[in-house]
Amino acid sequence: MEIVRRVFEAFNRDGPEAALAGLAPDVEYHDLPDQPDAGLYHGHSGFLVAMAQFFGELEDYSVNLDGIIDHGARIVVGVRVSGRGKSSGARFEQRATGIWTLRNGFVVRVVWFRTREEALEAAGLSA
Repeated sequence: MEIVRRVFEAFNRDGPEAALAGLAPDVEYHDLPDQPDAGLYHGHSGFLVAMAQFFGELEDYSVNLDGIIDHGARIVVGVRVSGRGKSSGARFEQRATGIWTLRNGFVVRVVWFRTREEALEAAGLSA
């Protein structure tokens, strides 16, 4: 769980590039499936592309932990993303739950789900 916490802290403090320290070079990153331009991204460069697509039109954004469940090599992470539109100034907030898979001290896979229940089911846990 500490690895995941450090990734979020680095991201919020210094941006997506800082989060790379906790991600395996071959990390697999899955967007929310219903998100515009949702995709599957590979490696550090893929992660940075995903972040640029999602956060590119936002400023003053942060991703805050909204709950974390240790399930061995898989960590279920609830988040609350907030920010403000660069051109509109409108506030933005979104909640999601992800399964973060760890191996050898690095995040190797991230899969996002719209609801906590979907993530718990995918992780083999009961809601």
